[in-house]
Amino acid sequence: MALGRQGGLPVLPGVVVEAAESSFHMRLGAGKLSSRGSGGARLAITSEPLPFADELVSRGSELGDRLVARSSTLLESSGEFAGAFTSYLELLPADLPRAVTGCWASAFSVAALERQDAATVAPGSFPMAILIQPALDPTAGGTARIEDNGTVTVHGVKGSPAPLLQGWVTGHEAAVSPPVGGWNGAELIDLLGVPVLDEIAALIRRAQETTGANHCEWALEDRVWLLQLDELARPEPAPSPLQIDRAMAPDLARLAGIVARAAGRLGERFLLPWALAGLPRDVEMIEHLPAGAVDRVEKMSRRLTAETWGLPADEALEAARHCMSLLLGPDPVQALEQIRRLRTADPRGSAELVALVAALEHEEAGRRRGVGRWEPFLASVVLATGDHHQGTPAAAGVGAGRIARIGDPGDAATFPRRGILYAPQPIPNLAPLLWDAAGLVTESGSPAAHLFESARALGVPAVCGARLPDGDHLAAVDGHDGVVATLCL
Repeated sequence: MALGRQGGLPVLPGVVVEAAESSFHMRLGAGKLSSRGSGGARLAITSEPLPFADELVSRGSELGDRLVARSSTLLESSGEFAGAFTSYLELLPADLPRAVTGCWASAFSVAALERQDAATVAPGSFPMAILIQPALDPTAGGTARIEDNGTVTVHGVKGSPAPLLQGWVTGHEAAVSPPVGGWNGAELIDLLGVPVLDEIAALIRRAQETTGANHCEWALEDRVWLLQLDELARPEPAPSPLQIDRAMAPDLARLAGIVARAAGRLGERFLLPWALAGLPRDVEMIEHLPAGAVDRVEKMSRRLTAETWGLPADEALEAARHCMSLLLGPDPVQALEQIRRLRTADPRGSAELVALVAALEHEEAGRRRGVGRWEPFLASVVLATGDHHQGTPAAAGVGAGRIARIGDPGDAATFPRRGILYAPQPIPNLAPLLWDAAGLVTESGSPAAHLFESARALGVPAVCGARLPDGDHLAAVDGHDGVVATLCL
């Protein structure tokens, strides 16, 4: 923002509490965290006086009697931590010392700590600057971004932009493309008018020229003010879809369900070699692994693979690996012919093995799985054979996984790794789940929400405004076209 103000952009005047000033309070919070938890760490920070409190109040008074305090860290520069830390609105100058320590303390909130844990960032290891500015009474506010081809897209709402950024409202969208194109998006045109939209577009173009920013938050009060400038990563181009012959679709859809149920490193190693022929319907899960479980899993997998392929164990495993390579290739016909000739594994033994592998996977719950080699296969099959649900593109990319419905942040403990996060609204507290999500879908909200900014930074494809069916489903999220395809499991 300082670069923007130096470049003549409409940035509000302000006072900056430099990041180095937070060091003592951040170390204090980190020291209390292990013994007193999140609440104790925050209390320790807010209870520690600021040595420059009087100067802060005096400098803040020069800006007026209605102020805001905005947190700012290097973590937020790339988008993963968008909306993670607190900002304070409607402050009196005398409130500023408490607001500054409150912003620092927000780094130790439960939601912020969950994001830091997911990103392997040590609590308190990053300094936090605070920007003090006059408060506005905006008649409208929102975001704007400029693409490589010069297209400018504006999202906006009446009044403060905060509900839009927090994911509570959908807002409206308008876009204009060079060189002469007119605006499309009647609702936002009606709210703002073309002259204001033209001003926003001109400002984001100037911001890109002077600072390199391609995204901004803005507010309208008599004129357009820039509240925040960011340089967001450009999305990768959309991949070419897999061409699936109609005759292969039923077999591939069945295999997609098997692959989804046998997900993960251990599933591919110990289940898929024999499960290509089918997985047991009824599996009774176990809570505690028996002694020698790993050796038992290895032996059972070899036995079931040998039975399924009708070959000695080593030959059967090699045949299974070759078949899976063919299945992941551009022409899976030969793999499907092999799979059709397989024998279904012993239901009792296969159910026991599935339960053991699931228990082993649970023990690895702390490890980030990341994109597996089967995920593009799942995405292609579900997009080609599943039911399509149209929404609004919110983060580019394509991903696939089982749908995990999260009604509120309290449900987060049930979210599986590499699942599709499906929520009513894109609220910021869901951000910690994005670090190992295959995709994000919300029923409402706008691409301007901070949660989608985090998704874009993490490379998680996202769609908003889509409603998905109930039940156990596999989903593929196409964040380029705003399509979610679902396949019932």
